Amino acid sequence: MKVILREDVDKLGKLGEVVDVRAGYARNYLLPRQVALKLTADAEKQIEAERKRRTVREQKKLEDMKHAAELLNGRSVTISAKAQEEKLYGSIGAEEIAKALTEEHKVFVPASAVVLEAPFKTLGTPDVTIRFAEGAEAVVKVWIVAESE
Repeated sequence: MKVILREDVDKLGKLGEVVDVRAGYARNYLLPRQVALKLTADAEKQIEAERKRRTVREQKKLEDMKHAAELLNGRSVTISAKAQEEKLYGSIGAEEIAKALTEEHKVFVPASAVVLEAPFKTLGTPDVTIRFAEGAEAVVKVWIVAESE
């Protein structure tokens, strides 16, 4: 049975591709979950419209990420942590940095966007790269200071 995919499916195809699958797979899995449509002229038009909307949505998302990267580039954030001399009792990782950036600069930063080789375990002022997407990157300075009691 020939179907048109409405979304990307692993090991089968991408959005808008016409694929030939067994009738049972189409009838019992793809069609009920609205992952695919039977191959018709109307279905092809519908899939093309969905593809255009998806492209526009992805472009807007990329633009938003680039704008966020521009806002954060060159900025700094201060994180206070318990420390003894120069060593932290715990560590400062991607989640803490993302949370501090979101709170201080009012720009949502997912923890997955923070690029770290390893969590910071000492006081200091390292530079951290924030990679929202390919071409949407920012470098921020993280001030890790001892918590005042």
